[in-house]
Parts: sequence; C-alpha cells; structure tokens
Amino acid sequence: MKNWFLNVPALSSLDKKALWQRYLLALLAITLTILLTLPLVIHSYLDLTNIAMLFLLMEVIIAVKLGRRPAIMAAFITVIVFNYVYVPPRWEFNLSHTQYIITLIVMLFVALIITQLTEELRQLVVLAVGREQQALDLYRLEQEAQETKLQIAAERLRNSLLSALSHDIRTPLTSIYGLAESLKYSSTHLDSEAQQNLRELQDQAFYLNNMVSNLLEMARLQTGVIKIKKEWQLLDDVIGSSLNLLKPALKNHLIKIDLPDDLPLIEFDAVLIERVLCNLVENATKYSPLNSILTIKATILATDVEVCISNEGDGFPAEKLQQLFELFERGAMESSIPGVGLGLSICRTIIETHAGKIYIHNYPNGCSTCFTLPRGNPPSYKESMPSLNLQPDNTLG
Repeated sequence: MKNWFLNVPALSSLDKKALWQRYLLALLAITLTILLTLPLVIHSYLDLTNIAMLFLLMEVIIAVKLGRRPAIMAAFITVIVFNYVYVPPRWEFNLSHTQYIITLIVMLFVALIITQLTEELRQLVVLAVGREQQALDLYRLEQEAQETKLQIAAERLRNSLLSALSHDIRTPLTSIYGLAESLKYSSTHLDSEAQQNLRELQDQAFYLNNMVSNLLEMARLQTGVIKIKKEWQLLDDVIGSSLNLLKPALKNHLIKIDLPDDLPLIEFDAVLIERVLCNLVENATKYSPLNSILTIKATILATDVEVCISNEGDGFPAEKLQQLFELFERGAMESSIPGVGLGLSICRTIIETHAGKIYIHNYPNGCSTCFTLPRGNPPSYKESMPSLNLQPDNTLG
C-alpha cells in the first residue's frame, strides 16, 4: 500500500492551483474540523488536549497538500479559533489564564514547526522523484541507444553479406548469360526443341541477372554507397534505353508509349531512373497476360511530371497496395512468378531520393504503377542534347 504522503501527483498538483485557491481550501479544512469537533466538545466526548491534536493533524494535512503559506495562515487562524470557540468561556477571547496562553503559544509554535518540517520533507520527496525520473529516462535512452547500435550493426552485416553475395553471383551469372547468347547465334543447326531450351536458359539467366542487380542495388542504396548525379535530360531517352535493356522480357508484349510533345527536361540521375523504369516495366510484364499491351505514359502536372506504367491483368490486392513497397513484399507470397520482392522497394527509395512519390492503383482489368519527378526550372531544349529515340521494335507509339 502506498504512503499517502508520497502521492506525487497530489504534490505536483500544488503548481496547478492558484495561491488564493489554496488559501480557500485551507479555510474550508479549518471550517470542516470545527464542524466535526465542536459537537464532541459540547457533549464532553473529547477534552481540549485531544481537540488540539486533531487541529495539529489538520495542520499537517494542509502543509502536505497545500504548501507552506496556506499552512502558516491556518496555524494562526487555528490558535485564534481554538481560543475563541473551545477555551472556556466559549465564544469569547480569554487571555486571563496563563496556562491557556502557554498552551496557545505552544500550539502555534508546534504548528509552525510542523509546517516547516513538512515543507522540507515535501521538497525532498519531489527532488527524489525527479531524480528517479531522470534515472529512468537515462536508462531508457541507454537502452534505445544499445538497440539502435545493434540494429545498425545487423543492418551493416546484412548489407555487407548481400553486397558480397551479389558480386560473387554476378560474375558467373554474366558468363552464363554471355555463353547462352553466343550459343543462340552460333548453334543454328540445333533442332527446335534444343533452341527452345536455349532461349529458356537465356531468359532465366536474364531474370536472375536482374534479381542479382536488384540485390546489389538495394545493398548500395542502404549503405549510402551510391551518389546521386542529377542532370537535366529528356525522359524519353531513359525510357528508350530501359526498353532496350528489357528486350528479352518484352518479346511477348506490345509497348505503347504516350509522351506529350511539350514534355520538359527533367533533372534526375539517368542510371537510377533507368533502374526504376526497368523494374516497373519488368514487373508489369510478369503480372500481365502474354501478348497484352503495356503502356508507358507521361503527364505534365502543376509542379511534377507523372510517369505511369500500366498493364492488363488482375491487379494487386487493394489492402496490400502500400505494403508492396516494403522489402521482400510481393503481391502474392506463394506464386510461380519469379522475384523476391525487392524491385518496388528499390524504386521507392530512388524516387523519394529524387523528392518524388510512387504509388500503385488498380483499374478495371489492370493496374498502374506511377511515380512523379519535380519539374523544377529546366533549361531550354537548345541547351540540351538531342533525343536518341531508343525504342524496341515492338513499340506502338
């Protein structure tokens, strides 16, 4: 059971009450004590000594709950009331008996001493509670610091392992992809089944290479190795180069490009935005039917340029549209579609680094993944390089 004196909220409530309110409460406490004790004296249930003890108890309560100044006021009023109400003859001041005068003086000094000691004890309690709270705060900060250090160490170890693994895998994977490409053009004498297996080998090597690239890219982004190099350039150049990189993945789809004629120059890192476009277009190919149309559309907004990659298909679960941008999050956890759930997370990191936004929304029979890039204040086209217009052969526009 807690000691009533150590009720810290009650002590701290002194600072919330005005001084006149505390004086008023002290007067109410004196009045209540008189109303409770006066019948006991009239009927001779208690003598004056016990009544004095009750008033001193009331003085202690006032000192603890209301503070020093209300307690001092209560001490003087108590002595006056005790003489006027309780000391015979009642209802008049009696200073003729030396014994009563000494009693009143002693009662006053005892009340004042109790008030002073109670105030000092109250201050010690508040100080002790404050130090305890500081110790708890320091302990929490130390715990948080330790947890943060462990998280940073674990993240660094994970990224180091991820980066090392990606590098180690990329070397033989590049050789496999190159050999498959060489066999494709040098082994024309193979039968149709062998050529189909060769194409399948090349496609799987391509997907695996992209997966490793995403792992390496995420490791670099999270360790801060990559430095963003923004330049004013044409968006259609990066779209064209991205589509050329994805020719193996786009062989069973038609590409529709819808860019406004007055599309301005945009300041971005071409390598990183190319990675975003490759991830989003490849993602669209994986979640759309064969021979369907993929649309890349740019829209000029008030302060941004919005780029949307749309594909036909079932879209994504509505409740998972925000979670899809988290690490290792996929539209369907159990799926035959290749991937580990890194592409969209990488895209979000890159786009947010460019002060843009990325989001997904479903529409009937399909979905769109869109991102925005700030328009800024681009230079004129005359100051820029001409567009290379790189597009795969299966584009519709």
